[in-house]
Amino acid sequence: MLTKTKQHSALISLALAGAVLAGCASSPQFSGQSVTDPLLRKDVYATVERLFSAMTQCRSISAVDSRIINIEQSPSGTVQKAEETWRVSGCGTTEAYKVVMRADDKGETNFSVSQQR
Repeated sequence: MLTKTKQHSALISLALAGAVLAGCASSPQFSGQSVTDPLLRKDVYATVERLFSAMTQCRSISAVDSRIINIEQSPSGTVQKAEETWRVSGCGTTEAYKVVMRADDKGETNFSVSQQR
């Protein structure tokens, strides 16, 4: 009987720890417009997150607001290059980043991120 109680307590502790960790790892709220699909957004966000953390010492981004600045399309209508501004907020501060995305010959997208001044 004592062993069953210990197992039950351990399961409750694990469930609570998982809930706390899930709350800490929540995704920021995205708003605005972007040419990114979910996979590209995730990749760009990872780079933006590293820059924001290094610049602000903040590891908790609460919101990202993206705006399309420029789009260059091929004659067929596919996006060849896009420029966006991502305004990132967290820990009471906001920073802006320029995100430039370019299509390559393999059908993939290369991107760069730099602080916008």
